[in-house]
Amino acid sequence: MKEILIAAEKRDKTGKGANRQTRKDGNIPGVVYGPKQEPIPIYIDEPTLHQAFKSAAGSTALYDLEIENKKNKVIVREMQRDPVTSKIIHIDFYAVSMTKPINLAIPIHFEGIPVGVTVDGGIMQTNMRELEISCLPDQIPEFCELNVTELSIGDSIHVEDINIEGIDILSDANKTVVVISAPTIVKVDEPTAEEGEELAEGEVAEGAEGEAAVEGEAAEGKTKEDSEAKSKSK
Repeated sequence: MKEILIAAEKRDKTGKGANRQTRKDGNIPGVVYGPKQEPIPIYIDEPTLHQAFKSAAGSTALYDLEIENKKNKVIVREMQRDPVTSKIIHIDFYAVSMTKPINLAIPIHFEGIPVGVTVDGGIMQTNMRELEISCLPDQIPEFCELNVTELSIGDSIHVEDINIEGIDILSDANKTVVVISAPTIVKVDEPTAEEGEELAEGEVAEGAEGEAAVEGEAAEGKTKEDSEAKSKSK
C-alpha cells in the first residue's frame, strides 16, 4: 500500500476559537493519538493535506505524519466536514504500531454488472458499502473488490463468502453484502364475468336514463311552443 508524507505543525492553542483562527489562516486543525501516543494538537496546511489525499489510493492509506522532524505512522481515524461546504474542518490521525493488528473499515467495490440485471432485468441491491477488518498496518488493503458479473436473479454474496489473504474479517459472517432481486411487476386485475355484466347493465341503464331525459326535454319544448302559439292566436 502507498505511504504518503504529510508535514504537520504543533498547535499551541486549542478550542473552538483557536480552531476557527487556524482555519482562517488556511490550515486545518487536527490531533494525532494512539495506544502509546499522547494526544498532540496539530495543524496542516490545507493544500498539503488535499495533495496527500489526492496521492493516496483511498481512505485507508498509511501516512507518514512528520511533526518536528519526527515521523509517525498514522491512518486517518476521523474527518469532520462543514455541513454546507463539505470542506474538512478537523481531522484525527491514529498512530499505529507496525507490529500490532488494527481494526478498521475498508470500502467495498463492486466489479462488473450482473447478468441478472443485464439479461433478466433484475435489481442489484447493495446492503454493505464497507467491510470491518483486522490486520497489520502494512497489510491494509485499499478496498475489497467483489466481482458480481455472474450473479443471476436470486444470487447473493455474504460476508462469509469473502476471503482476503492475511486479513481477519470482523463483519458478521451471515450478513448479506449484495443480492440480485427479481423486478417488481404490478398486476392489473381484469374484471370478472359478473363485474362485466354489472358494468354493461349500468351502461345500458345510464343510456336509458339519458334517452328519457332527452325525450322529456323535447316534450317540454313542444308544450312551450304550443302555449306560445295559443297566446298569439288570442
